[in-house]
Amino acid sequence: MTNQQDTIYRDRVLKGDTNAFSYFVDTYQQLAFTIAVRIVKNREEAEDIVQEAFIKCYHSLASFKGDAKFSTWLYKIVYHSTLDRVRKNARQIPSEEIEKINYNLIDDVEDALDILEKKEREKIIGAAIETLTNEEQTIITLYYYEDLSLKEIATIVGISTGNVKIKLFRARKQLFEILRCRIELVNKLQ
Repeated sequence: MTNQQDTIYRDRVLKGDTNAFSYFVDTYQQLAFTIAVRIVKNREEAEDIVQEAFIKCYHSLASFKGDAKFSTWLYKIVYHSTLDRVRKNARQIPSEEIEKINYNLIDDVEDALDILEKKEREKIIGAAIETLTNEEQTIITLYYYEDLSLKEIATIVGISTGNVKIKLFRARKQLFEILRCRIELVNKLQ
């Protein structure tokens, strides 16, 4: 969806056409849900968070200035709403300390992943992503699944672009190590 379409529908909503807001829900609901559920790990709670975020978005639509893409603005609302819920529930999702990567094993990991079926790969990668911190999960999701730029991700998460690069690098490194360990386990079981 283009920025132009977002602007057209925003203007329609601001002129009183409340039904036009469904465009935003239809367009952005899936990724908004993905961001929330990766952090809270609960489908119902993620649905509530996304619903509340869309309500916040609707009520704050007049304050959207267009400095960033609408999706970036909305995902920022979802991300911070999710973090607020996590704080409210006093849940802390631990991150695992990962040892240094042995870069010689990259080929082995890639070869082993090629052997696995697509759904198994998705399940394993999804589980690996869930071991990352909330912020890292969000960065990985926005970068790889939504193809957002580092600048857009920085705006959503509220950190510098340089910090996004660092966190993205570290998250990829952690994912690699997690996947490598799981593939070694699969190979031992065969």
